[in-house]
Amino acid sequence: MITEIDLKDVLARSLGSAHRDLVTRSTGAKVRCSIEETLSGRPADDAVVLDFSSVRVLDCSCADEVVAKLLLLRADRHDAGPWFVIRGLGEGQAEEIDYVLRRRRLALGVEERGGRPRLLGEVDPSAAAVWDVLAGRGGAAVEEIAAALCLALAEAHRVLEVLVDAGVARQAEGRYLPLTAA
Repeated sequence: MITEIDLKDVLARSLGSAHRDLVTRSTGAKVRCSIEETLSGRPADDAVVLDFSSVRVLDCSCADEVVAKLLLLRADRHDAGPWFVIRGLGEGQAEEIDYVLRRRRLALGVEERGGRPRLLGEVDPSAAAVWDVLAGRGGAAVEEIAAALCLALAEAHRVLEVLVDAGVARQAEGRYLPLTAA
């Protein structure tokens, strides 16, 4: 199941007004707590799309407090939490999120404004190349990835499992699927 959360609604609920800026760590903590509340009671393995389309400004402290800490929550539960994807990011917002994810050695699939899927955060180059193929095709079997990137089957499988462990891909019915907002 996919749960979509519009940050515009979360900001209104968390701050009591029509804010469009995610700045300061305290604002980020309120927003993250509101998101966690929304997700409580939902199945643990839901895919969650956070829609940032209405967010005007995102600073580093808010990116850390909202995005990185939500991903850390999943990591702390050893894959028992929701899968996160972000939609509607502006370039500056993507840079802030990429910075905090790299600092915490996390990764996340995002869709920038205009619909282009992209992988942010800490991922080795071979995993990033595999994720790009997955995103371009909407999913693939191990054999397809191995052929597309001239990898040994065992190496393709290893890299795909790295992406699953990072929370940016899922395995279903013999195929690997990138986690994107689409």
